[in-house]
Amino acid sequence: MPDEPELFQESSLVLNPADGAASVRLDAAIELSFSRPMDRAVVQRGLHLIGENAMADSLCPVSQTMGHGSMGNSMIDSSKMRHLDQYHSTRGRLIWNADSTRCTFQPDSMMTPRTLYMIHMDREMTFMMEQRMGKMGMMGGHGSGSMGGEMMFHFFTLDTTKSGSGHSSHH
Repeated sequence: MPDEPELFQESSLVLNPADGAASVRLDAAIELSFSRPMDRAVVQRGLHLIGENAMADSLCPVSQTMGHGSMGNSMIDSSKMRHLDQYHSTRGRLIWNADSTRCTFQPDSMMTPRTLYMIHMDREMTFMMEQRMGKMGMMGGHGSGSMGGEMMFHFFTLDTTKSGSGHSSHH
């Protein structure tokens, strides 16, 4: 039997919550599992959790002139994403397993109900993942244009005000 190439086994990143998840608990942690060991310092610098409410920060202490806009508009503007990463991302800590193949980002506070969140992995982090696990193009992310080397995944938090209407949209 000829040797089979290991194309898909080597390129694996699993996120929890998954891209597009809805009704995520407000105290949920963000879990990343990699098929190969990662450089912890690169992940520490490159992984950011940004809530939609950061886009509406009219009291931004750093930039009175930079309108944050919508999440969709921010995703195509590299300077806006750097600003959001640096000043508006959710604070927390990373907890690693012994072999650096799994980390958990535990936010310092509960997330906001009925809010869209973005998991942003910057260019340095995605480059390191590709170097260690192979081409990541098959796994998705929403970066395009000037943000093409970056990965962005989204989830929506639980609606704690639901009154039994049966409608759980996030529009």
